[in-house]
Amino acid sequence: MVKKHSILYLLLFIAAGCDVFNFDEEAPIYPTQLDKLEMDELVSLNEKFQSANDNMCSTLNEYGLTGYSTVLFEGESGPCSNREPVRIELTEPDTLLLHAAESVVKNSEYTGVSDTEDLSLLEMEPLRGCITCEGPDTDSRILEWKFIFQEQEINGLKVYDSTITVIVDAKGVNRIWGNWYSELYLPARANVLPDEIVENLDGQTIEWDEDGEEYRHTIEADRLLLPDQKTVIAFENEDLDKLELRAGWKFEIEDQNVPFGGWTVIADMVDGRILKVDKMIRSNDFGSTDGGG
Repeated sequence: MVKKHSILYLLLFIAAGCDVFNFDEEAPIYPTQLDKLEMDELVSLNEKFQSANDNMCSTLNEYGLTGYSTVLFEGESGPCSNREPVRIELTEPDTLLLHAAESVVKNSEYTGVSDTEDLSLLEMEPLRGCITCEGPDTDSRILEWKFIFQEQEINGLKVYDSTITVIVDAKGVNRIWGNWYSELYLPARANVLPDEIVENLDGQTIEWDEDGEEYRHTIEADRLLLPDQKTVIAFENEDLDKLELRAGWKFEIEDQNVPFGGWTVIADMVDGRILKVDKMIRSNDFGSTDGGG
C-alpha cells in the first residue's frame, strides 16, 4: 500500500446552537460510535472468520469488520504474503462474480451486507500470474479476479470509502476488504452549512507527502462548489479511540498540478470539524497475485 500523509492547517469548530446537544436520554446519540475490540477478542473472532472460510487469508480490522487494517499483520507486507497462489487459469468471471457476492453476504456479521441485491458491481479486474513459472516456457494467465462493489448508501446518502473488494481464485474467495455499517443515526438537520465551511477553509493550506514527493495547495473559497448532498463517513476519533459514523459536507478541491487531480475535504455537518482530507483520485491496490494485500 502507498504510504501518504496529509496536513490541513485548520482548526475548524464552528460555534453551533444549543440544538447540537441532545437532552432526551432516550433519543439516539450522534455520532454513532464503534469500540475497538481487545486484541484477544479480535484474534479469536478472526480465527472464527477464517475457519468459516477455508480459502480466506484476509483479516478483520480493529472493530471486528472486514474493513482494511494492518492490526493483525503489522510489519508484514500483507496477511497473504506467505500464501502460495492457486495456479489455475480462470476464464469465466461471471460465475465468480456471483460467488463473490454470495461470500460477502455469507459473512454479513463482518461485512455488514445482508442481501446480494444490495451489491452493485463498480469494476472488475483480472489478476495475472504464471502457471509455468520456470524454464523457457513461462507464461502469464489469469489466476484471480478482483471485484469491487459500489459504496454503501444509507437513506440515499453515500458512505465515503465503503467499497468492498473481493478477490476470487480457483478455490474460492481468498480476500474480502471493506465493509458496510448496519446501525447509524444521523440528525435531520445540519447545524453547519456548506458556505460556513467554505468561509473557514478559505486561505488554509493542504500539505500532502506521497512517494517522496511533497505537494502544497492553498484553498481559495471562490473556486469551491457548494455540495447539495451530505456524505456519511466512518471517522477514526483518535482522542476517544473510537470509530464514529458521521455525516458531513464533501468538497472537491481541484488542482491540475498534482497527479491525483486535487483533494477531497469532508467537514462535519454538526460541529464543522474536518473529518477527512484525501486524494480526489484514489487507487485500489488490493489483490496482487504475489500474495500481498
